[in-house]
Amino acid sequence: MTHPDTQKMLQLVEEQTGYRVSVDLISGIQEHAQMISARPENPVHLIRVNDTQRAFADYIVAVQCGMLLILWSDLSKVPAIVLEERPAAEQAERWAGMEPLASMPADLSKKVGRFYVEGLVKQVQSVPLEIGVAKLVFEKCPALREAQAESFRAQLQNLSQVFTPKVKDSGPAEVFQKNVTMNAALALGWSEISGDRIALLPYESTGHLESGKKLFAALQAASPLDSAAYTGVVNTWARILSLEALYRWDFSNRKP
Repeated sequence: MTHPDTQKMLQLVEEQTGYRVSVDLISGIQEHAQMISARPENPVHLIRVNDTQRAFADYIVAVQCGMLLILWSDLSKVPAIVLEERPAAEQAERWAGMEPLASMPADLSKKVGRFYVEGLVKQVQSVPLEIGVAKLVFEKCPALREAQAESFRAQLQNLSQVFTPKVKDSGPAEVFQKNVTMNAALALGWSEISGDRIALLPYESTGHLESGKKLFAALQAASPLDSAAYTGVVNTWARILSLEALYRWDFSNRKP
């Protein structure tokens, strides 16, 4: 990646973590990017950008670097989330017993229930980090703001599809509420960073903005975000959303 702001982020990561960053374009993946963070036995951060996102590659790499800068603020305690298997299985079974999942074949309802558990845990892990990184990139990469705004508008528009009856009615109301609350917090985060209030309209018009404000307030109270603050915010969000029993933190020492 050749953009000066992206090069600056890459340099910051290498200086802070002590590991080199390798960037590559890759085809055949669904995500915009994949990142494999370094370990002493594999001393390179690997960032792979989906080839279909080539036009936004500089911004995507800057975002991945922002994640590393936050998560690796303490190299001796780099955080990762691990599912707590028994509570996760029990929650998946409970949701499998709710409509509309209860009307599905038993094996399918259990798979869908598990999908919701894993998806919500991933969401509560990723959204606070995404907001923190968005703020970091907005401040440190001013020349990438146009690409950042375009990316966020597309993402938030896609997330608003959850309000269509086909999507909203496809799972238990409890799952929908937790998902939308975190989506609202993400919209609030972007609105705060960019000044764009259009992102808030789907949540204001459906009455979901207030629940999102509780999550966003917890994130604001922890700013600026480092790894310790990040794990604290995730735990707070999880308590508010009644997801705290579904995971545990695994901290690893990544010092070179």
